[in-house]
Amino acid sequence: MGRENQSNASFMRRLQQDTAANTLVICAAALLPLLAMVGSGIDASRYYMAASRMQNACDAGALAARREMTNDTFTTANKQTGLNFFDQNFNDGIFGIQNRTRDFTTDGKGKVTGTASGVLPTTIMDAFGYNQFNITVSCSADVNISNTDIMFVLDVTGSMNCPDTNIANCPGGGNNGNKEESNSLINGLRTAVMNFYDTVEASTSSSAQVRYGVVAYSNLVNVGYSLNRNWMADNATYQSRVPDPVETEDWVNKTVTSSNRTGNRSGYPSLGTRTTVWNNIATFNECQTIANQEHWDIFVSTNPTNMAPTSQVVNGNTRTSTFTGNHTWKVLYQFRGGTYNQSAKTCSLQYDEYSFTADGTVTTTEQRETTTVFAWSYRPVTFDVTGVYDTARTMTAATGNNGANATHTWKGCIEEANTVSGAFDPVPANAFDHDIDLVPDTDAERWRPAMPSLVYYRYNPGTTGNWNSNWRFANVLQTQDNWTRNPEDYCPKPAMKLADINRQTLADYIKKENGFVARGATYHDYGMIWGARFIVPDGIFSAQNKTAPNGDAIGRHIVFMTDGKPAGSQEVYGLYGIEFWDRKVTTNGTAEEIEDRHAERFKAACNAAKQRNITVWVVAFGTELTPELSNCASPGRAFEAKDNATLNSKFQEIAQKIAALRLTS
Repeated sequence: MGRENQSNASFMRRLQQDTAANTLVICAAALLPLLAMVGSGIDASRYYMAASRMQNACDAGALAARREMTNDTFTTANKQTGLNFFDQNFNDGIFGIQNRTRDFTTDGKGKVTGTASGVLPTTIMDAFGYNQFNITVSCSADVNISNTDIMFVLDVTGSMNCPDTNIANCPGGGNNGNKEESNSLINGLRTAVMNFYDTVEASTSSSAQVRYGVVAYSNLVNVGYSLNRNWMADNATYQSRVPDPVETEDWVNKTVTSSNRTGNRSGYPSLGTRTTVWNNIATFNECQTIANQEHWDIFVSTNPTNMAPTSQVVNGNTRTSTFTGNHTWKVLYQFRGGTYNQSAKTCSLQYDEYSFTADGTVTTTEQRETTTVFAWSYRPVTFDVTGVYDTARTMTAATGNNGANATHTWKGCIEEANTVSGAFDPVPANAFDHDIDLVPDTDAERWRPAMPSLVYYRYNPGTTGNWNSNWRFANVLQTQDNWTRNPEDYCPKPAMKLADINRQTLADYIKKENGFVARGATYHDYGMIWGARFIVPDGIFSAQNKTAPNGDAIGRHIVFMTDGKPAGSQEVYGLYGIEFWDRKVTTNGTAEEIEDRHAERFKAACNAAKQRNITVWVVAFGTELTPELSNCASPGRAFEAKDNATLNSKFQEIAQKIAALRLTS
């Protein structure tokens, strides 16, 4: 044991004298600073992770609460939405957070502000006297629109008069614009459009430009007053009529003579007392002489064709014919009295009249005469339409009664540029009607004024019905003035070009009293073609649409609303004339082909708009959201609204999404 103690003491002395042992001392002394450095890094990392997560949760809650708001109204439900989103992203106790708080408020002007806080206990740094971190974050969200163009393309067909509570059995539908029900679809549309405007305007940046435009469509679109004169045709062809008198030649009876007869007058059937007048009788004595005569064998009829012809001689314009056979004759007998009118040179005598039937000979002498009969030629007619572009918007044409000049007024609706009939996928190169960037330079590319008062249907001669069983595709010659009729005139309200307008301007535009009424048939392609033409950066309105005053980019949106399936009518007058006769869209003019072809054209117009970075929103109002309508919309931008309240809600949802919700801090 003594030797062992000596050995230990010797080790300690050697260790004390060994300078290499200083490293251990130094390491022991440095251990605490190193622990503080590592611990602060770990706790700091936990702090930044917790603070970042809390900030993200605050942002998410503010955005969600603001998106749920209607206009600038902040409700308890909106606040709860914000809290729920916060909790989903930062649940209580995450990262060991204690005393968590969160709240969302508003400034009353549409801006949502959020705050959140909590205490994060430290781990390693607690050993050095730092036992917690206080975390506080704030956030805010608002809707703030930059440069935006919004084109409303609105179905104003007759069914928009229906009440939203009884669409299937609509008592106020049809094409009478004065039959709107108080809860009609078109009234609901007016409300939805104005609330849409309010939602967007409440979110518009003061430095941004927001413009609105409207194309109301049915079986026509009224865009002509917005077009440059050079884009409109000087001459246009319509299914119309022109005076076309008919000349006929006929033999006209001039004289008829018959063979004299004698015989027993008794037994003849009496025809009663007759008065016979002789003209150009010079004196009373001459009249008296006539009264004393007996008048036999007077031929009754001027049409002897039921007798056998025996001879006929034509000498120039004179034709003499002889007929023999049994016929009716008459006898004037037993003078009853008479008078002589000296001033008129007439001798009026009363006789008892008898008749008999006997064989005889009749000779007729006729003259050839030419007769002109007024007639209408119903066919395609080309008219000079330059007059309608003047201030009065009228032209004259010889379409009135018996070819008289009639005045025709242009209301602003148009017929389309030249197109190609048949299939439309892909769109043919020379289908100018579907070029939404079109700037007309040739007659084929120019638009024509829609003139329904110049247009006439054509029926089989002798018929007066309007049904297609009597329609005739070929030209018709007709002598009656009122034999046919014009198509109905369903020209909607003139379109509104994109403009930075105030609320009252839009409200006035969609008033019933100002012509925003529901009439006509449904042609979706018409509305989409012209909605796109009014908003594309290129094309006829490029000078106004290309850039914004502040030089920033422009967001472009078409809001397309319809309440019905497209029509396939053969007789409705539209952008392509009357389908049965003009056949610009179809090859045979049948209703089935018309509907199919217009569906293809609607699809093509929707695709053309989307290909130009225009967001297309589609709302099926009181009708089914068909695949055709869904496919027209940009992804996720198709909606269905069963009644007025739902339409209002969907329009506000669209407005809020267009408003580009964003964080402001």
